[in-house]
Amino acid sequence: MKKKFTWKKALYIFLGLIFAIALFSGIGYLIKSNSKESESFLTKKPVIRTMDDKVMATGKIVPREEIEIKPNMSGIIDKVLVTEGDKVTAGQLVATLRIVPNVQNVNAAQQEINNANVQIGNARINVDTQQKQFAMQQRLYSQGVISKQEYLSAQQQLQNTQQILRNAQQQLQTAQKNLMIARTGATPELAGLATTQIRSKANGTVLEVPVKVGSQVIEANSFNAGTTICSIADLNSLIFQGTIDEAQAGKLKEGMDMNVLIGALQNKSFPGRVTMIAPKGKDENGTIKFPIEGDVFNKTDEYIRAGFSANGEIILSSQKNAMLLEESLIQYEKVNGQDSPFVEVKQPDGKFKKVKVKLGASDGINVQILSGLTKDSEVKVWNPSDKDKEALKEKKNK
Repeated sequence: MKKKFTWKKALYIFLGLIFAIALFSGIGYLIKSNSKESESFLTKKPVIRTMDDKVMATGKIVPREEIEIKPNMSGIIDKVLVTEGDKVTAGQLVATLRIVPNVQNVNAAQQEINNANVQIGNARINVDTQQKQFAMQQRLYSQGVISKQEYLSAQQQLQNTQQILRNAQQQLQTAQKNLMIARTGATPELAGLATTQIRSKANGTVLEVPVKVGSQVIEANSFNAGTTICSIADLNSLIFQGTIDEAQAGKLKEGMDMNVLIGALQNKSFPGRVTMIAPKGKDENGTIKFPIEGDVFNKTDEYIRAGFSANGEIILSSQKNAMLLEESLIQYEKVNGQDSPFVEVKQPDGKFKKVKVKLGASDGINVQILSGLTKDSEVKVWNPSDKDKEALKEKKNK
Protein backbone atom coordinates (compact mmCIF):
# COMPACT_ATOMS: atom_id res chain seq x y z
CA MET A 1 0.00 0.00 0.00
CA LYS A 2 1.53 3.35 -1.05
CA LYS A 3 1.95 6.16 1.48
CA LYS A 4 0.24 9.39 0.70
CA PHE A 5 2.38 12.47 -0.12
CA THR A 6 1.24 15.09 2.38
CA TRP A 7 2.00 18.80 2.60
CA LYS A 8 4.06 18.20 5.75
CA LYS A 9 6.49 16.02 3.81
CA ALA A 10 6.71 18.63 1.10
CA LEU A 11 7.53 21.27 3.74
CA TYR A 12 10.28 19.10 5.26
CA ILE A 13 11.81 18.52 1.84
CA PHE A 14 11.73 22.23 1.04
CA LEU A 15 13.40 23.18 4.37
CA GLY A 16 16.03 20.51 3.82
CA LEU A 17 16.89 21.92 0.42
CA ILE A 18 17.21 25.44 1.87
CA PHE A 19 19.50 24.13 4.67
CA ALA A 20 21.66 22.27 2.16
CA ILE A 21 22.00 25.35 -0.05
CA ALA A 22 22.93 27.54 2.96
CA LEU A 23 25.48 24.99 4.15
CA PHE A 24 27.20 24.74 0.77
CA SER A 25 27.17 28.56 0.41
CA GLY A 26 28.84 29.01 3.82
CA ILE A 27 31.50 26.44 3.02
CA GLY A 28 32.13 28.11 -0.31
CA TYR A 29 32.45 31.56 1.33
CA LEU A 30 34.96 30.25 3.87
CA ILE A 31 37.01 28.61 1.15
CA LYS A 32 36.91 31.77 -0.91
CA SER A 33 37.79 34.05 2.05
CA ASN A 34 40.67 31.78 3.06
CA SER A 35 42.01 31.74 -0.47
CA LYS A 36 41.88 35.56 -0.59
CA GLU A 37 43.08 36.30 2.95
CA SER A 38 45.89 38.47 1.62
CA GLU A 39 43.34 40.77 0.02
CA SER A 40 41.54 41.40 3.33
CA PHE A 41 44.53 43.05 5.00
CA LEU A 42 46.95 45.79 4.02
CA THR A 43 50.64 44.95 4.31
CA LYS A 44 53.74 47.07 4.68
CA LYS A 45 57.41 46.29 4.19
CA PRO A 46 60.39 47.38 6.31
CA VAL A 47 62.55 50.18 4.94
CA ILE A 48 66.33 50.53 5.01
CA ARG A 49 67.59 53.97 5.95
CA THR A 50 69.59 55.92 8.51
CA MET A 51 68.27 55.66 12.06
CA ASP A 52 68.72 58.83 14.12
CA ASP A 53 68.31 58.75 17.86
CA LYS A 54 67.26 62.31 18.56
CA VAL A 55 65.37 64.45 21.03
CA MET A 56 63.14 67.42 20.29
CA ALA A 57 63.12 70.81 22.05
CA THR A 58 60.33 73.32 21.47
CA GLY A 59 60.95 77.06 21.60
CA LYS A 60 61.47 80.16 19.47
CA ILE A 61 64.06 82.23 17.63
CA VAL A 62 65.32 85.32 19.47
CA PRO A 63 68.14 87.83 18.85
CA ARG A 64 71.39 87.15 20.65
CA GLU A 65 71.36 90.74 21.94
CA GLU A 66 68.38 93.09 22.05
CA ILE A 67 69.06 96.71 23.04
CA GLU A 68 66.38 98.93 24.51
CA ILE A 69 66.85 102.66 23.79
CA LYS A 70 65.77 104.82 26.73
CA PRO A 71 65.87 108.60 27.35
CA ASN A 72 68.21 110.27 29.85
CA MET A 73 65.57 112.76 30.92
CA SER A 74 61.80 112.93 31.17
CA GLY A 75 59.67 114.65 28.58
CA ILE A 76 57.16 114.33 25.74
CA ILE A 77 57.92 112.54 22.47
CA ASP A 78 58.18 115.25 19.82
CA LYS A 79 59.22 113.14 16.81
CA VAL A 80 59.64 109.43 16.09
CA LEU A 81 62.02 108.97 13.16
CA VAL A 82 62.01 105.16 12.79
CA THR A 83 59.46 102.38 12.38
CA GLU A 84 59.53 98.62 12.95
CA GLY A 85 61.82 96.89 10.46
CA ASP A 86 64.03 99.92 9.73
CA LYS A 87 67.79 99.40 9.57
CA VAL A 88 69.68 101.80 11.85
CA THR A 89 73.32 102.52 12.60
CA ALA A 90 75.01 103.47 15.85
CA GLY A 91 74.49 107.17 16.57
CA GLN A 92 71.50 107.53 14.23
CA LEU A 93 68.74 109.81 15.52
CA VAL A 94 65.62 107.76 16.31
CA ALA A 95 63.45 110.25 18.26
CA THR A 96 63.40 113.69 19.84
CA LEU A 97 61.92 114.90 23.12
CA ARG A 98 60.13 118.05 24.10
CA ILE A 99 60.94 119.00 27.65
CA VAL A 100 58.12 119.95 29.98
CA PRO A 101 59.62 122.65 32.23
CA ASN A 102 59.68 121.93 35.93
CA VAL A 103 58.39 125.00 37.75
CA GLN A 104 60.71 124.49 40.71
CA ASN A 105 63.77 124.09 38.48
CA VAL A 106 62.83 127.17 36.46
CA ASN A 107 62.29 129.25 39.62
CA ALA A 108 65.56 128.05 41.09
CA ALA A 109 67.46 128.93 37.90
CA GLN A 110 65.80 132.37 37.80
CA GLN A 111 66.76 132.98 41.41
CA GLU A 112 70.37 132.09 40.57
CA ILE A 113 70.31 134.73 37.82
CA ASN A 114 68.94 137.36 40.23
CA ASN A 115 71.60 136.56 42.81
CA ALA A 116 74.33 136.69 40.16
CA ASN A 117 73.11 140.14 38.98
CA VAL A 118 73.23 141.46 42.55
CA GLN A 119 76.75 140.13 42.98
CA ILE A 120 77.82 141.71 39.70
CA GLY A 121 76.36 145.06 40.76
CA ASN A 122 78.18 145.00 44.08
CA ALA A 123 81.40 143.82 42.42
CA ARG A 124 81.31 146.66 39.90
CA ILE A 125 80.89 149.24 42.69
CA ASN A 126 83.85 147.73 44.51
CA VAL A 127 85.92 147.73 41.32
CA ASP A 128 85.15 151.41 40.71
CA THR A 129 86.08 152.26 44.29
CA GLN A 130 89.32 150.27 44.15
CA GLN A 131 90.25 151.79 40.77
CA LYS A 132 89.93 155.31 42.25
CA GLN A 133 91.94 154.36 45.32
CA PHE A 134 94.62 152.71 43.21
CA ALA A 135 94.88 155.80 40.96
CA MET A 136 95.39 157.96 44.05
CA GLN A 137 97.95 155.56 45.51
CA GLN A 138 99.74 155.48 42.20
CA ARG A 139 100.12 159.30 42.21
CA LEU A 140 101.31 159.32 45.79
CA TYR A 141 103.81 156.57 45.03
CA SER A 142 105.13 158.48 42.02
CA GLN A 143 105.59 161.55 44.28
CA GLY A 144 107.40 159.47 46.86
CA VAL A 145 104.80 160.02 49.56
CA ILE A 146 104.02 156.30 50.14
CA SER A 147 106.20 153.26 50.07
CA LYS A 148 106.30 150.65 47.33
CA GLN A 149 104.69 148.15 49.66
CA GLU A 150 101.61 150.33 50.05
CA TYR A 151 101.45 150.79 46.29
CA LEU A 152 101.60 147.03 45.64
CA SER A 153 98.94 146.41 48.31
CA ALA A 154 96.55 148.83 46.56
CA GLN A 155 97.24 147.14 43.23
CA GLN A 156 96.49 143.68 44.72
CA GLN A 157 93.19 144.89 46.19
CA LEU A 158 92.13 146.17 42.74
CA GLN A 159 92.99 142.84 41.12
CA ASN A 160 90.99 140.98 43.80
CA THR A 161 87.87 143.06 43.23
CA GLN A 162 88.23 142.60 39.46
CA GLN A 163 88.43 138.82 39.97
CA ILE A 164 85.30 138.92 42.11
CA LEU A 165 83.52 140.72 39.25
CA ARG A 166 84.63 138.10 36.75
CA ASN A 167 83.43 135.29 39.04
CA ALA A 168 80.05 136.96 39.40
CA GLN A 169 79.78 137.30 35.62
CA GLN A 170 80.65 133.60 35.22
CA GLN A 171 77.98 132.67 37.74
CA LEU A 172 75.47 134.70 35.75
CA GLN A 173 76.33 132.80 32.55
CA THR A 174 75.97 129.49 34.37
CA ALA A 175 72.64 130.51 35.83
CA GLN A 176 71.40 131.56 32.38
CA LYS A 177 72.39 128.15 30.94
CA ASN A 178 70.64 126.38 33.81
CA LEU A 179 67.51 128.36 33.08
CA MET A 180 67.70 127.42 29.38
CA ILE A 181 68.19 123.74 30.26
CA ALA A 182 65.26 123.87 32.69
CA ARG A 183 63.06 125.30 29.95
CA THR A 184 64.27 123.45 26.83
CA GLY A 185 66.54 120.63 27.98
CA ALA A 186 69.69 121.90 26.20
CA THR A 187 71.85 124.88 25.35
CA PRO A 188 72.81 125.98 21.80
CA GLU A 189 76.45 124.93 22.04
CA LEU A 190 75.46 121.43 23.27
CA ALA A 191 72.68 120.85 20.75
CA GLY A 192 74.53 117.94 19.14
CA LEU A 193 74.85 116.17 22.49
CA ALA A 194 71.51 117.19 23.90
CA THR A 195 69.65 114.48 25.78
CA THR A 196 66.48 115.58 23.97
CA GLN A 197 67.90 113.78 20.92
CA ILE A 198 67.52 110.01 21.33
CA ARG A 199 70.07 108.09 19.27
CA SER A 200 70.69 104.43 18.51
CA LYS A 201 73.37 102.71 20.56
CA ALA A 202 74.20 100.02 17.97
CA ASN A 203 73.73 98.81 14.41
CA GLY A 204 70.72 96.62 13.75
CA THR A 205 67.03 96.37 12.92
CA VAL A 206 64.26 98.15 14.81
CA LEU A 207 62.11 95.43 16.37
CA GLU A 208 59.56 97.52 18.24
CA VAL A 209 58.59 101.16 18.76
CA PRO A 210 56.20 101.16 21.75
CA VAL A 211 55.83 104.99 21.93
CA LYS A 212 54.07 107.54 19.74
CA VAL A 213 54.33 111.28 19.25
CA GLY A 214 52.90 112.90 22.36
CA SER A 215 53.73 109.99 24.67
CA GLN A 216 55.24 110.94 28.01
CA VAL A 217 58.53 109.19 28.80
CA ILE A 218 60.55 108.82 31.98
CA GLU A 219 64.32 108.95 32.19
CA ALA A 220 66.39 105.93 33.14
CA ASN A 221 67.93 106.24 36.60
CA SER A 222 68.89 104.20 39.66
CA PHE A 223 65.27 103.88 40.79
CA ASN A 224 63.44 103.53 37.47
CA ALA A 225 64.18 101.48 34.35
CA GLY A 226 62.82 104.29 32.21
CA THR A 227 60.54 104.24 29.18
CA THR A 228 61.66 102.26 26.15
CA ILE A 229 61.70 104.40 23.01
CA CYS A 230 62.52 101.47 20.72
CA SER A 231 64.29 98.10 20.77
CA ILE A 232 67.08 97.22 18.31
CA ALA A 233 68.74 93.90 17.49
CA ASP A 234 71.05 92.38 14.91
CA LEU A 235 68.91 89.82 13.04
CA ASN A 236 72.05 88.28 11.56
CA SER A 237 72.93 86.99 15.01
CA LEU A 238 70.09 84.78 16.26
CA ILE A 239 69.80 82.00 18.81
CA PHE A 240 67.28 79.26 19.61
CA GLN A 241 65.66 79.36 23.05
CA GLY A 242 63.56 76.40 24.09
CA THR A 243 62.79 73.79 26.72
CA ILE A 244 63.29 70.04 26.87
CA ASP A 245 61.74 67.34 29.03
CA GLU A 246 63.70 66.22 32.08
CA ALA A 247 63.83 62.64 30.75
CA GLN A 248 65.88 63.88 27.78
CA ALA A 249 67.96 66.56 29.51
CA GLY A 250 70.43 64.05 30.91
CA LYS A 251 71.32 62.87 27.40
CA LEU A 252 72.40 66.31 26.20
CA LYS A 253 75.77 68.03 26.33
CA GLU A 254 76.88 71.49 25.29
CA GLY A 255 78.38 71.48 21.82
CA MET A 256 76.00 68.90 20.34
CA ASP A 257 74.80 69.55 16.79
CA MET A 258 71.21 70.62 16.35
CA ASN A 259 68.79 71.14 13.46
CA VAL A 260 66.47 74.11 13.94
CA LEU A 261 63.14 73.75 12.11
CA ILE A 262 61.03 76.90 11.68
CA GLY A 263 57.38 76.23 10.92
CA ALA A 264 56.68 79.70 9.55
CA LEU A 265 59.29 79.07 6.84
CA GLN A 266 57.67 75.80 5.66
CA ASN A 267 59.72 73.81 8.17
CA LYS A 268 63.02 74.93 6.72
CA SER A 269 65.95 73.50 8.62
CA PHE A 270 68.97 75.50 9.79
CA PRO A 271 72.10 74.00 11.36
CA GLY A 272 72.80 74.86 14.96
CA ARG A 273 74.74 73.92 18.06
CA VAL A 274 73.71 73.57 21.70
CA THR A 275 75.39 76.28 23.79
CA MET A 276 73.55 76.13 27.14
CA ILE A 277 71.59 73.61 29.19
CA ALA A 278 70.10 75.12 32.34
CA PRO A 279 71.26 73.49 35.59
CA LYS A 280 67.79 74.01 37.08
CA GLY A 281 64.46 72.93 35.62
CA LYS A 282 61.12 74.74 35.74
CA ASP A 283 57.73 73.29 36.62
CA GLU A 284 55.32 73.66 33.68
CA ASN A 285 51.88 72.19 34.40
CA GLY A 286 53.34 69.44 36.55
CA THR A 287 56.18 68.59 34.16
CA ILE A 288 59.78 69.62 34.76
CA LYS A 289 61.28 71.37 31.74
CA PHE A 290 64.91 72.47 31.33
CA PRO A 291 65.67 75.65 29.33
CA ILE A 292 68.27 75.26 26.59
CA GLU A 293 69.87 77.62 24.09
CA GLY A 294 71.69 77.09 20.82
CA ASP A 295 73.36 79.01 18.02
CA VAL A 296 71.52 79.22 14.68
CA PHE A 297 73.68 79.32 11.54
CA ASN A 298 71.88 81.09 8.70
CA LYS A 299 74.28 80.23 5.89
CA THR A 300 71.78 81.07 3.13
CA ASP A 301 70.98 84.54 4.56
CA GLU A 302 67.30 83.63 4.91
CA TYR A 303 65.22 86.44 6.43
CA ILE A 304 64.31 85.10 9.87
CA ARG A 305 62.06 87.21 12.05
CA ALA A 306 62.62 87.40 15.78
CA GLY A 307 59.99 85.45 17.69
CA PHE A 308 59.39 82.68 15.11
CA SER A 309 58.33 79.42 16.77
CA ALA A 310 60.87 76.68 16.19
CA ASN A 311 61.80 73.13 17.10
CA GLY A 312 65.33 72.04 17.85
CA GLU A 313 66.23 68.47 16.82
CA ILE A 314 69.27 67.30 18.72
CA ILE A 315 70.83 64.13 17.29
CA LEU A 316 72.25 61.85 20.00
CA SER A 317 73.46 59.07 17.70
CA SER A 318 73.05 57.93 14.10
CA GLN A 319 73.04 54.41 12.59
CA LYS A 320 73.21 53.92 8.83
CA ASN A 321 71.42 51.18 6.85
CA ALA A 322 69.08 50.28 9.69
CA MET A 323 65.96 48.15 8.99
CA LEU A 324 62.99 50.17 10.19
CA LEU A 325 59.33 49.23 10.60
CA GLU A 326 56.39 51.33 11.72
CA GLU A 327 56.09 50.83 15.45
CA SER A 328 52.29 50.60 15.20
CA LEU A 329 52.66 47.24 13.36
CA ILE A 330 54.32 45.57 16.35
CA GLN A 331 52.12 43.33 18.54
CA TYR A 332 52.95 41.89 21.94
CA GLU A 333 52.14 38.70 23.83
CA LYS A 334 53.01 37.48 27.31
CA VAL A 335 55.86 34.95 27.42
CA ASN A 336 57.10 33.90 30.87
CA GLY A 337 55.49 37.01 32.31
CA GLN A 338 57.20 39.39 29.87
CA ASP A 339 55.99 41.17 26.75
CA SER A 340 57.35 39.47 23.64
CA PRO A 341 57.09 41.44 20.35
CA PHE A 342 55.86 39.78 17.15
CA VAL A 343 54.38 40.63 13.74
CA GLU A 344 52.19 38.73 11.28
CA VAL A 345 54.03 38.09 8.01
CA LYS A 346 52.34 37.14 4.74
CA GLN A 347 53.27 33.68 3.47
CA PRO A 348 53.46 32.47 -0.16
CA ASP A 349 50.01 30.81 0.15
CA GLY A 350 48.48 34.13 1.15
CA LYS A 351 48.07 33.28 4.81
CA PHE A 352 49.73 35.17 7.69
CA LYS A 353 52.19 33.65 10.14
CA LYS A 354 53.20 34.95 13.55
CA VAL A 355 56.92 35.84 13.58
CA LYS A 356 58.85 36.93 16.65
CA VAL A 357 61.13 39.96 16.17
CA LYS A 358 63.93 41.57 18.11
CA LEU A 359 63.62 45.35 18.40
CA GLY A 360 66.25 48.06 18.64
CA ALA A 361 66.06 51.85 19.03
CA SER A 362 62.90 53.81 18.28
CA ASP A 363 62.29 57.40 17.22
CA GLY A 364 58.65 57.32 18.29
CA ILE A 365 57.35 56.46 14.80
CA ASN A 366 59.67 53.75 13.47
CA VAL A 367 61.47 51.03 15.38
CA GLN A 368 64.64 49.22 14.36
CA ILE A 369 64.26 45.50 13.55
CA LEU A 370 67.37 43.61 14.66
CA SER A 371 66.18 40.13 13.65
CA GLY A 372 63.12 38.22 12.46
CA LEU A 373 62.38 40.03 9.18
CA THR A 374 63.93 40.75 5.82
CA LYS A 375 63.53 43.85 3.70
CA ASP A 376 61.00 41.93 1.51
CA SER A 377 58.79 40.76 4.39
CA GLU A 378 55.14 41.87 4.08
CA VAL A 379 53.84 42.70 7.54
CA LYS A 380 50.12 42.73 8.28
CA VAL A 381 48.58 46.07 9.29
CA TRP A 382 46.48 44.79 12.19
CA ASN A 383 45.33 48.21 13.49
CA PRO A 384 44.73 50.22 10.31
CA SER A 385 44.26 53.98 10.49
CA ASP A 386 41.70 55.86 8.41
CA LYS A 387 44.38 56.40 5.79
CA ASP A 388 45.19 52.68 5.77
CA LYS A 389 41.52 51.83 5.39
CA GLU A 390 41.29 54.08 2.35
CA ALA A 391 44.36 52.39 0.84
CA LEU A 392 42.82 48.95 1.48
CA LYS A 393 39.55 50.05 -0.13
CA GLU A 394 41.41 51.25 -3.23
CA LYS A 395 43.27 47.93 -3.36
CA LYS A 396 40.03 45.94 -3.29
CA ASN A 397 38.49 48.07 -6.04
CA LYS A 398 41.39 47.36 -8.41
